[in-house]
Amino acid sequence: MSNMKDRLAQIMQGRHGIDALSNFLVILGVILMFVSFIPGLALLQWLSLVLLIVAIIRAYSRNTAARERENAAFVRLFEKPMGAISLAKTKREHPDTDYFRCKGCGQILSVPKGKGMMRVVCPKCKTEDMHKS
Repeated sequence: MSNMKDRLAQIMQGRHGIDALSNFLVILGVILMFVSFIPGLALLQWLSLVLLIVAIIRAYSRNTAARERENAAFVRLFEKPMGAISLAKTKREHPDTDYFRCKGCGQILSVPKGKGMMRVVCPKCKTEDMHKS
């Protein structure tokens, strides 16, 4: 078994590997594959196949600089939506906490609910603000 691991490590040496964009392409490809089973949407099967092939090509690519630029652009594009989803999840998990953005830098800050007016100092930019909890 370790011989097989060594062989796989040798094959992947100097290659880009899997990143966030490749993971997204694989997940989207699999979802489209299942949706293509609906009658009349057979064209999506080809699109899903193309997405899966692109993900594999990206993983085995030796042009790591180009793949890293593509991945960085993808991460920048999805940074805000993923942050909003993460914040919504945190708000559900902690209903006794109030969350708001710093007026100076946009950092998300939190204060306990029901404590009245509080002076809040942003740990990132040191901006002081009065916030009702």
